[in-house]
Amino acid sequence: MPSFPFPDDLRSLQRELHAVRNELTALHAQLPPRPAGTEAFVDEDGVEHPATPAWTEEERQAVDALWARQRELAHAVTVHPFWSTLGADQIAARAALKHLDETADSDESADTSRS
Repeated sequence: MPSFPFPDDLRSLQRELHAVRNELTALHAQLPPRPAGTEAFVDEDGVEHPATPAWTEEERQAVDALWARQRELAHAVTVHPFWSTLGADQIAARAALKHLDETADSDESADTSRS
């Protein structure tokens, strides 16, 4: 993948975006499946499904805050002035930025394996 001279602020925005997405994913994994919860029921095949609790107000606020921050960061990355300097390379550069840390990690491991 080609490398691009991403500005430090754009790199920071992308890294924070990844961190927020990871935090949101981890939070969702810990929460009940539906914000409003569900009552117990038996489906048409006779399978019983237990009731699930609703999210607490604190959980809702945490999810809402992470979603809002994710939107802010995604917007900031998308409209960053750097993109207007690229011309036809914009798509490749956007893809490279999304995988910035993966590339850096693989470069570092390649360097240590050569030592």
